[in-house]
Amino acid sequence: MRARYIGPLIVISRNRGGAYIICELDGSVFNQPIAAFRVIPYLARRFLTLPLLQGFIDVPPECLVDMEAEEDGDPQDIIDSNNNNENEQNSATSDEED
Repeated sequence: MRARYIGPLIVISRNRGGAYIICELDGSVFNQPIAAFRVIPYLARRFLTLPLLQGFIDVPPECLVDMEAEEDGDPQDIIDSNNNNENEQNSATSDEED
């Protein structure tokens, strides 16, 4: 069974494709952006003080800029989209054979 929720996480920024670049509370940045619809908002009950971004995250600022410039969204969305297209094509082929 796949994990349904991991977190809490920190949103660092958003890339051009609309996906979020996020990190864990220890500063480790996810290596791929996460689609916006997969992020569940968290309303803090109290104020959280976070350190400055440059000293907090585990990637250099240049890498972060490269991630923000990407237009790709969540890689899982691309895989899901390709699987749906293949299923539609297989379904259409089955209909033609009948």
